[in-house]
Amino acid sequence: MKKNLILTMIFTLLFSTMLLSIGSSTAEAAEMKPVPGSPGWKYRVEGPHVKGTDNDWHVHVEKGRIKGAERLTGGKSHGKTLDSAGVPKKVQKNVKKTKDWKRGLEKQKKLNAERKKLSEHSWYDILLNPWYLVTLAALTGVGISALLNAPRLVFG
Repeated sequence: MKKNLILTMIFTLLFSTMLLSIGSSTAEAAEMKPVPGSPGWKYRVEGPHVKGTDNDWHVHVEKGRIKGAERLTGGKSHGKTLDSAGVPKKVQKNVKKTKDWKRGLEKQKKLNAERKKLSEHSWYDILLNPWYLVTLAALTGVGISALLNAPRLVFG
């Protein structure tokens, strides 16, 4: 019985790992595209990064040594803006006309709305509402009592 369970777990782990590795990669999103109407210039629109403070949608624009980045809502991204990097205004306007820019801006607006909803509930509000604490305590108690009454379910 235990042997079958272990074999099933190993198969499931290997199968899920295989499926995850076959999926689309993030390298597709990092592909630079030519800026329409601005020969030689390339851009890409990126989503929020997991780490750091650059957690907004932003654009990278470059040509040769000139490399700029800016949040879609304006402001620094990766420590620079398009102006501070020396990207001409005409190129900036052409980038802002692209479909990628507009899609990214819509996604940023949705992200800001979700952040606003989350910020409406502070830890202080949650702790003052006893139902959250009562539910958490009840679930913890049920879990511990089930473990104490039937340890074989967990430990075999």
